[in-house]
Amino acid sequence: VLGASAGRLVGRDGELTRLLGLLDDARAGRPAHALISGDAGVGKTRLVGELAARAAERGFLVLSGRCAELGDSIPYLPLADALREGSTGPAAAPLAEALAARPVLSRLLPDRAADPADGEISGLAQQQLFGAVLGLLAELADSRPVLLILEDLHWADRSTRDLITFLSRVLHRERVAVVGTFRTDDLHRRHPLRPVVAELLRLPSVAAIELGPLGYEDMSDHLTALAEAPLDPAALHRVVARAEGNPYYAEELLSASAHPAAPLATEPLLADLGPAGPPPGTLGPPLPSGLAGLLLARVERLSAAAQQVLRAAAVAGRHIDDDMVREASGLDEASYEAAVREAVADQLLLAGPDGYTFRHALIREALYGDLLPSERTRLHARIAELLADPARQAVPGAAAELAYHCLASHDIAGAFAASVRAGQEAERLAAPAEAHQHYDGALSLWDRVSEPERLAGQGRGELALRSANCAASSGDVP
Repeated sequence: VLGASAGRLVGRDGELTRLLGLLDDARAGRPAHALISGDAGVGKTRLVGELAARAAERGFLVLSGRCAELGDSIPYLPLADALREGSTGPAAAPLAEALAARPVLSRLLPDRAADPADGEISGLAQQQLFGAVLGLLAELADSRPVLLILEDLHWADRSTRDLITFLSRVLHRERVAVVGTFRTDDLHRRHPLRPVVAELLRLPSVAAIELGPLGYEDMSDHLTALAEAPLDPAALHRVVARAEGNPYYAEELLSASAHPAAPLATEPLLADLGPAGPPPGTLGPPLPSGLAGLLLARVERLSAAAQQVLRAAAVAGRHIDDDMVREASGLDEASYEAAVREAVADQLLLAGPDGYTFRHALIREALYGDLLPSERTRLHARIAELLADPARQAVPGAAAELAYHCLASHDIAGAFAASVRAGQEAERLAAPAEAHQHYDGALSLWDRVSEPERLAGQGRGELALRSANCAASSGDVP
């Protein structure tokens, strides 16, 4: 009963005007930066989507990437995502030329062919990679202004956070605008992004844009615009009142109200999750039970096969590798395609040029949280088995993902070996903080595996020294 969710932008005229003003500054050679914050579902992605469309109309080259729920285990993931997306769009030719002149950046792309010179850059300093990013943006901006969007920074890796800080200080005359988004409800008081945000907001070139709840009239306009049929005023009032200004929650409530058989939670949807950080091994703080029940009620309306696909996809990640999820789900090809089509028709998955994504990260989080422990372990183990394929391990970041899934499925030996490889890959990509994290993870598992020297290809002392050197390179002297 809801139309396409990407309808007219409602209630964000002031924020959009500020962002468009930053684009004007960037076009005039005054680099601009903005940090957009707000609770999950409040409309950050919708706002930057509108900004990207307006920027493209104004002749900007738009590069957009997002962080993944695996946290800080994969270095430079949003940058790689932005470069990959840009290399397949209208800016493919100039971007390809700029990347060809900077091999260290082309190595971030997942579909890059193997380069025999890879081994020659193991000692590349992180500052050189940052300089390559700066040079790339400056070269692209010579021909047309550039908008770089990095979403979901609450999941950003340490190296990406350092890169954003670097760009905010060294861009001076380039026609570049950098926009980042993050969830405020995920920023517990020990969250690593918190000090970065505080530091950035002290700079005069960085604008803070906080998205608060929408007002009653804006929420009513938003839902009325999305609905495919006239809305009952009393029902609309109940939805707007319960959603407490959160557009995404309102859309879910309105969708649920069209299916009376689906149980609606009676408790408030927006709960105080407290200052503590997320427990280890989870996607983040647990969803308020009312919202989780609401999202799962939508899932339960689907066929058993579609639910099976969504559960496998929730473990695999927000961006869905089609072949991997199909194999993990255990369905044959025809059943799988029918199940995915059903999930897309119900707007739980969105189809893109290179696969599928969950319409909202909260859908994935609700599905993941609802899995039985044995079910979760089994799916992690199956995905780890699929990720271990040599062809998939050639993709940047695959070793870190494999370590995550092995650990979640209690495969200690697999997690140990994958952590060592992930550390080596992070070193090769000039991400010493992530390399240190992976090496330390392997060291913590050393006594729990048999023949660790054989699995690691080195002794414990050598691995510890590599970890210490990476810590020093990242500035983590203690």
